[in-house]
Amino acid sequence: MNRLAISPTRLPQTMARLAYFQGWPMDVLVRLSAGAKVLSLEKNDWLGRKGDPLQSLYVVMDGLIRCFIPLPNNTERVVSLVDTGHSFGEASLMLQAPSPYHAVAGRDTRLLAVDAMVFRREIGQNLNLCRQTLERVAVTCMDNLRDTEISAQRSSAQRVASYLMQHQPSPDSQAFPISLPGRKQDVAAKLGLTQETFSRVLHALDKQGVIQITGSRINVADGRKLAEMTAKRQFSSQGTALAN
Repeated sequence: MNRLAISPTRLPQTMARLAYFQGWPMDVLVRLSAGAKVLSLEKNDWLGRKGDPLQSLYVVMDGLIRCFIPLPNNTERVVSLVDTGHSFGEASLMLQAPSPYHAVAGRDTRLLAVDAMVFRREIGQNLNLCRQTLERVAVTCMDNLRDTEISAQRSSAQRVASYLMQHQPSPDSQAFPISLPGRKQDVAAKLGLTQETFSRVLHALDKQGVIQITGSRINVADGRKLAEMTAKRQFSSQGTALAN
């Protein structure tokens, strides 16, 4: 992990271009920049480990951070795949609690790291920024609950169908594109599946014309069929999709 040199006078403007800080007053960004740095990680570099104290708020400038909890038998449960423009660490910073997961670069990544004390001070003095931060934490909590619900479903096909339907832009959209945020094995781990099972279900759906797969891009062709699948309990290998 390397620290990239960015002029202190340029850092507030760099922060202002990030979606995370959209609408934040420039004077706040100037103060935040005083306790901020830009980090560069190569793929598979460790950013932090479960139980470590979090000293910064992290915002991904470009790349991907894989946050996961280690499980027995050298397996893992991916909690989140944090890509460009998104953040992690707010809950731990506000509670001053240790990191609840490992964090590793899923590909070459640049991060903005904002000092925890400076971040807490600024949002504590600005009601709007405090509200925005609370909303982000709430969205993350709801996303994690939704992922837990998906991974608890009985069939692998139902889990995959539910994951794909998360990307539906509107209830009326029956055809829409999806770009996987990370490796198939990372997405599979979020769903409580092996990479082999995840790939097998995707190829079954592709063969049946429900989706089309091109590399890491998936085009949903029949959102109605996916929605029907999420409501069912069992699927046969001869039917809509594969069952566990």
